[in-house]
Amino acid sequence: MLIEKITAFFGSLRTNLRLHASPPPSPISTPNSMRGSATSLPPPSPLSGPVDSVMDTENTDGVTPEDPLAGVPELSSYLATDDFERMEALKLVADSIAQQRNAANRALIFHPLNMAVMIAVLAFVGRWLTEKGYDWLMVGSTVLGILMAGLAGCRIWSQEYILKAEGINWAWAGDADFLVTKFGDEVIGAVLIEWVSGESRTKKRKAWRGLIKAWTVKLKYRGKGVGSGLLEDAVKEAKKKGAESLEFDDDHANSKRVLPRMYNGAFDRREAKAREQLQDLMETSPSRKRK
Repeated sequence: MLIEKITAFFGSLRTNLRLHASPPPSPISTPNSMRGSATSLPPPSPLSGPVDSVMDTENTDGVTPEDPLAGVPELSSYLATDDFERMEALKLVADSIAQQRNAANRALIFHPLNMAVMIAVLAFVGRWLTEKGYDWLMVGSTVLGILMAGLAGCRIWSQEYILKAEGINWAWAGDADFLVTKFGDEVIGAVLIEWVSGESRTKKRKAWRGLIKAWTVKLKYRGKGVGSGLLEDAVKEAKKKGAESLEFDDDHANSKRVLPRMYNGAFDRREAKAREQLQDLMETSPSRKRK
C-alpha cells in the first residue's frame, strides 16, 4: 500500500515537471486579442508628427516682438556745421597723430636691426660683468637698466608726433569742410576736405579740386567699415560739387615722418592703400550730371 502511494506521488511529480519544461506558446498561435498592442500598430504617418505652423508661432496676446536693434544708436554721416561737432572732429585728428607715436615706437623696438644690436649689447655687458665677478643680481639690474634706457630713447625719438598733434587747431583746419560720422551722439569719424581752384576753372565756370587734409576714425571703431564709408561720402560730396578730382593732400595730418625711412614701412603701406582706395572710389562712383 505504501509502495503504491509513493509510486503515485512520483508519477504526479513527473507530470508537473513536464508541464513546466514545455516551451512557451508561439506568438503565431496566439490570438490577436492577446498579442502586444505595439506589434499591431501601423507605421507612423509622416504627417502625424508635430508640425510648427504659422498660427502656432503667432503671439496670441497680440504683442509685437521686440526689435533686436531697438537700443542701438543710429549711424549717420553729414557735413558738420556745429562748432562742437567740428571741435570733436579736430580732437579725433589730433588723437590719430598722437597714436602714430605708438606705431613708431613699435617700429623701433621690433625692427630686426635694432633687436640684433640690443641683443649683442646685452650679451656683451652680461658677459663682461660675469667675468669681473659680479653676482647675478648685479648683472640682471644692469641688463634691465639698459632695456629701460632703450625704451626711453624710443619715446624721446618719437616725441615729435605729440608736438604735431598739439598743432591741430582751428587755424590748421582753415576753411575745410568737416564731414563727420556719428554713432548716436558720439563723433567717431571725420574727413576734412579743402576745396581749391581747379585747373579748368574759367571766368564763367568754376572748377574745384578736393584735398583731404585729414581722414580718421576713433580707435575702437576702426576695422568696421566706418573709414571706408567716410571716403565714399567724401567722394559723393566731391561729385555733388562737380570737383575735378579728390585726393589726399601731400601735407595731410598723418603725413609727417619722424623716423628714418627704414622704419616707416607700415606708415607708407597704409598711406598707399588709402590713396589707392580713394582713386578706385573716384573711378567707380557715378558722376553727377550737370543740367
